[in-house]
Amino acid sequence: MSSKKSIATNGGFMTLVDIHGSCLSRNIFNFNKNTNITVNQYFSRNNIVSSMMPPADISTSREELLFFDSEYSHRCLRYAIEKKAVPLLKASIAEFLVVDFFDFCQPVAAYKNTTFSTYDYSFFNTAAYKNEPEKFKEVNFFELPNWLWYGYVDLYWQLMIEKFGDRIVLVRLNCCNKYISKDGIVKPTPSNLLKYGTPKYNKQLHELEEYIIDKYNPYVIDVSKYFIADENYNPDVSPVHFEENYGLSSWQLMQTIILNKPKQKYYDTLTPRVVADLLNRPIDDQNYKIIWSESEHFFVACDLLDDISSQSEHLGIIKNRKWLASLYSKADNIFSKPYLEITEKLSLINQFIDDLKHPETENDFTREYVQKLKEKQYYLNQPVEQLLENFLNALDTGDLKWVQMLNCIGILLPANEDVIYYQLEYNKAIGEKNMVTKLKQRLGLMES
Repeated sequence: MSSKKSIATNGGFMTLVDIHGSCLSRNIFNFNKNTNITVNQYFSRNNIVSSMMPPADISTSREELLFFDSEYSHRCLRYAIEKKAVPLLKASIAEFLVVDFFDFCQPVAAYKNTTFSTYDYSFFNTAAYKNEPEKFKEVNFFELPNWLWYGYVDLYWQLMIEKFGDRIVLVRLNCCNKYISKDGIVKPTPSNLLKYGTPKYNKQLHELEEYIIDKYNPYVIDVSKYFIADENYNPDVSPVHFEENYGLSSWQLMQTIILNKPKQKYYDTLTPRVVADLLNRPIDDQNYKIIWSESEHFFVACDLLDDISSQSEHLGIIKNRKWLASLYSKADNIFSKPYLEITEKLSLINQFIDDLKHPETENDFTREYVQKLKEKQYYLNQPVEQLLENFLNALDTGDLKWVQMLNCIGILLPANEDVIYYQLEYNKAIGEKNMVTKLKQRLGLMES
């Protein structure tokens, strides 16, 4: 394995990152320019499977790409045809590699004994294609049996591990075929944009991502599932151009990974403030219901509130989402500070619950929600030793209150290995695969 390198600057050392993927990953690094993390190489529209295949004997010119006519776009196309990405990555001086699988949503050109990405179909404007179109076919790997091409993915990943070790970040993708328009209406994505990424391949995308996660255990950022394109933020409402908070959330997690290299590798956590923004989107409830059905709506942001929200009826959450947004916004002061002492954290939680105000239009949902928070407050204020004893007794006797107690113990003792073990077993039982992965990593049970 080559030695990891950083570049010295006047502000300290600059950590270099290579990206092999799409704007899903690249835009994360555009979010904050005031950083000592910078992109070294970016390989766009270079399908990973195609990158492992032989080069093609095809000539092209920049001018043939029409509205993609630029040195950058032609370089991307040439890299795809000549298979430059993998050799350049192997010779790179970057410390981290960031990968996403967005390019699998688009077909590649099949030619003789190889395939290559066409840079958003611009290859089909070239003389090479127009003179002999019969020699080229389109194929999407997601429409072929896995056994035909997963081997190329394995070869790629093995080469990248040999080069970058455990410093590889997979950015997970969930395509959505809806967007929020400027007038606050949730509309279908225009058909001309769906050709760049479509939810019809989400199942295959997730299966490929899970395969890589289970087999190679990279760092993972998995927050795109919470977001949707927003025309007020980016007029190009392609399925991977998400709301502004996607960039904010992904960048925070990316910094955590690159700067700290933590033991835990799976990250799908938002800050409570971001959840408040998502709940508080400036659209009516009918349009919010559409987003709710299209995206992941049970957030991972705040141990005090998340489980209550996930156990609540959908219609109650949507109807009371403004009130819930106010709770998450206030909880941000507690749960966005990871290094609080137990006593300080408990004091803030007590103040949060004691100051809780019912909404003007109180209903069964809000009354039940407040009652559950009061129950948590009762457990949280027990001496930790007593709470642990009560938890074990409830577990032994089958009293389901142990679930609530375990959540409260996790709030008070987030790094306790015995507590993490119980959380692991519980999440195995209820089938929360992502949480199981995170808890295993925190316990060091997965290979790095």
